[in-house]
Formats: sequence, C-alpha cells, structure tokens
Amino acid sequence: MNRKTIKQINKQVPLILVAWLRTLVSEEEAKMITLNNYKELLPDQTHVFSNNKFFLSTFSPRWVRKKLKGLVATNPNRPINSFTLEDIKAEMQTWKMINRDF
Repeated sequence: MNRKTIKQINKQVPLILVAWLRTLVSEEEAKMITLNNYKELLPDQTHVFSNNKFFLSTFSPRWVRKKLKGLVATNPNRPINSFTLEDIKAEMQTWKMINRDF
C-alpha cells in the first residue's frame, strides 16, 4: 500500500475506536468519549498469549489498522473513510467462522 492510503487508514482508526468505546458504556458516558481522550480508555495490553503464540488484542489500534488494511485490499474501489465499526465486526465474524480451531 502506498503512503497516501496508509495515512487515510491511520485517520480512520481513531474514529472506529471511538465508535467501539461508545458501544461499551452508557449513553451519558458515551458523550464524554472524544478523539482527544479515547486513548486513555483503551486497555494497556496490546497482545494476548494463547496456544503458545502472541496475538494482537482485539480493538487495539494496531489490530483495527490491520483489519482496515484487509478491508481496503478486498474492496479497493470503496473510499477508506466509508469503513465503519460494523465493517470491522463483520470482518471479525468471517475470520472466526474460517478459523474455528482458535
């Protein structure tokens, strides 16, 4: 991927993470989550050790970036800023269905 595409993906990652964090809390608390303070609310642990392997923790910035890259690769004609949290969740569900031995 070229630099321009990666920059657009990196700009979309915080928007998706804020949307995800807002689904975890009540409506009053969701109003307080912004692009300025979302990093404080994310878990510190970015990797998980399972089956003698390290995996990226779900909904860490690096994990979302990786999923967005995969979505952009499969849908190159779709604008990057149109990908949402629902697209990431759908990608996660298809991965779980394919890799059931996890």
